[in-house]
Formats: sequence, structure tokens, C-alpha cells
Amino acid sequence: MTTTTWLIVLLVLSVVANVALTAQLTARRRGPLLPAPAPTVRDSPQTLHDLETTRLELDQVRRAADHATGLMQGRDLELGRVRGLLAQSQAQAADAAAAAEEARALRKEREELLTRLRELEEEVRRRSRERDDAQSQALARIHELERRLADAEARAEGPLGPEPVSPAIPRQLPVGRDTTADSSVDGADLGPVVVRAASARGDRARHDGEHRRDAVLLRFAEEIPAPTLLSAVAAGTPRGRWSQSAADRACRSLATQVGRYGEGLGRELYGPDGDDGALGALLRTALQGVAHSMRLVTRGEGPGGEADDAAIEVSLTGLLTRLGDGREREHLAFGVGDGALLRLRDGVWTAEFTPGDSASGRTRRLPADAARVGWARLTTLPGDVLAVCSPPMAELLLRDDVGAWFAARWAGRQPYLTSFLSEVNVPVRSTGGDRSVVCLWDFGDARDARSATP
Repeated sequence: MTTTTWLIVLLVLSVVANVALTAQLTARRRGPLLPAPAPTVRDSPQTLHDLETTRLELDQVRRAADHATGLMQGRDLELGRVRGLLAQSQAQAADAAAAAEEARALRKEREELLTRLRELEEEVRRRSRERDDAQSQALARIHELERRLADAEARAEGPLGPEPVSPAIPRQLPVGRDTTADSSVDGADLGPVVVRAASARGDRARHDGEHRRDAVLLRFAEEIPAPTLLSAVAAGTPRGRWSQSAADRACRSLATQVGRYGEGLGRELYGPDGDDGALGALLRTALQGVAHSMRLVTRGEGPGGEADDAAIEVSLTGLLTRLGDGREREHLAFGVGDGALLRLRDGVWTAEFTPGDSASGRTRRLPADAARVGWARLTTLPGDVLAVCSPPMAELLLRDDVGAWFAARWAGRQPYLTSFLSEVNVPVRSTGGDRSVVCLWDFGDARDARSATP
């Protein structure tokens, strides 16, 4: 038993003893006080002896009462001390309960802190893994860039030398009412077919402060039942006062005309009963519509209020390409003038189509010669690159030194738009005319196109 229990037991026993002793003393006190018959008091020796005895007993009783009173006072003091100890024990018990509660709260807080610590450790481990993965990817990317840089330096043979490619920067803005942007670029990744288009002002025009006279176009010919891409390059003549506006009008009007005759073109191009005669007639009709739209640019400026054809002369080369996966892709090239369609295969550029089939044919221009459109069907295999070019760009690609440089950069991979524009606009000596080209990569299957992205 605890100390508190023993103290309570002692207290109870003391109280019981005090009660018993008090009862005994009370009984003794009451005994002599009872009335007794008044005997005849005689001063006999026996009587004196009894009185003395009674006096002695009375003294003993008084001493016993005094002793009991002292004991009672001692018991009261002991009881007060026991009560103090009990109160102290209760206070200690309350303090112990408060301490236990605080200990439980501290244990709970400790468990929560340990849980948070484990979460933070897991977060640190995850962040460390992510950092390691990012470092590994960055190192892999650096190695890949170093490898590509080494390959580029190894391939950098020819007129450009080993210096990095940078585009020519115009020294002044063009002047005149028919001005446009110095350069333009466009492109799209259409599954297995990837296309890029760019047009840049030539060196001669930059030097003379003249404007760019070419235009390029990319459009999804949604009016043709089968998915088909329309690509076009229009090159204005240097002497044409409104040649840039005419080139831009020719491209946009060609898209309109292809949409107008899309169902018939799709039937003659891809139908089992396609007829070349009917296809040629549709193309002539479409180009005549383009010529009519171009003449609106200079309406009223020619003799007798007619359009001034000399101010808007352009050569136009278009290409219709069937989209979708396929081992052999169908194309239709058509146009008027001295543009060209080149194909890159096995690192070699070859001319596949020119609208003019002779020297006189290459001098034809829209709008005057719209009815004398030339056209040809052709197919490409996966890995081929087609380039619809303006005359100056075609000359560059067919040169042995420069053509090999372009082939090394465009074979098997499609550049980003900015890279493509920089490569078209590369500072290399040429005839100085505007450079305009639409390049089309045929990967055969969309999965191959994704894996070929630089």
C-alpha cells in the first residue's frame, strides 16, 4: 500500500482509540457522582482510608483524563499533519496527471514531427532523383549538341567555310509603295509530310533599297475530297512596279481557284477514271482566274484604262500533295514561267519539273500566259525532299558546292522555322535575286517523321 493509505489507516485507529478512552473516562467520572444514600459519616479510620483511596483514584482519573486530553491533542495534531500530507499527495497526484498529459502531448507532437521529417526526407530523395535525371538529360543533350556540332563542322565544306551559319542582315529598309517584309517564313508538321516555306529579299534588292518581289503560300486544300496540301511560289519580275502585290495576289488567288475547282481536281487526280485532258483544262481555268484577279491590282493604269500587265508580271509554280501515310506519295506540279521543282534523293538535287519546257517557255509570265500552263504528275518515296523554288533559289540548289551544303542540312530531317529561314537566307554569293522556296519532306509514315525531328 502507498504512504497515503497507511496514513489514513493510522488516523482511523487513532480516532477509534481516542473514542474508547474517552468513553472509559466518562464512565469513571459518572460512577462517583451517582447519588448515594447519605450514610452516617463517621470519622473512623476505615472511612478516612476510603476517602484517601477515593482521592487517590480521583487523582489517577484526573491524570488519566489529562493524559487522554494530551493524547487527543496529539491525535488532532497528527490528524492535521496527515491531512496536510493528504493534500500534498493530492497536489502531487494532480501535478503527476498534468505531467502525464503534457508527456502525452509531447509524444504526439514528437510523432507528428517524425512523420513530417519522413515526408521531408522522401521529398528530398525525390528532388534528388529529379535533379539527377535532369542532369543526366542535360548531359545527354550537351553530348548530342556536341556531336551535332562536330558533324556540322565536319560537313562544313564548300563556299561557306567552317563558320556557323548566320543570315544576311539588311542594311536598310526598302522604299516604295509596294514594300513588304524583308523575309517571311511558314511551315507545318502534317504527320508523315513536313513542310517549310521561306522567302527572303535578295542581296541586290537589299543593296539598292528595293523591296522583296516574291511570295510563298501553304494551304490545306479542304475542298478536294482527299486530304491535299497546296504549296506555291510566285516570283515577280524586277522591272514590275507592282510585282510584290501581284505575287501575293497570285498565291492567294490560286488557293481560291483550287478551292473552287477542288471536287473536279480531286476526281481527276485521285479517281480511277481520272483524265489528263480534263485535268489540264481545270488547271488552265484556274490559272485564268488567277490572272483575272492579278489584273485588279493595276486596273485602270494601262492604255485605254486596261490593266498594266507589265507592272504585275510573275512566274507561278504550284504543287498539290496528297497527305496521309503511304510508301508512294502522289504530287501534281504545275505553273507558268521559270520556277522549278527539285527533288533531293541520296544527297543529290535533280530538277523534276519546270513550267516552261523550253527557253521560250521559261519567259512566260502571268497574267498574259495563263492559258499556257504546264503540269506534270510525279511520286516520291519515303526520305525524298521536294523543293518548289524561285529561279535564284533553284540555281543555288543545283550548284555543286552550295547544293551539297543544303543537302547535308535538309536530308532526312526537318529544321525549325527559324533555322530554315537562316539557311535559306545564308550569306553566299549568288545572282542576287529573291530566294523563295517551299520544302516538303516525305517520311512515308508519321512515326518516322516524329523520330526525325532535330
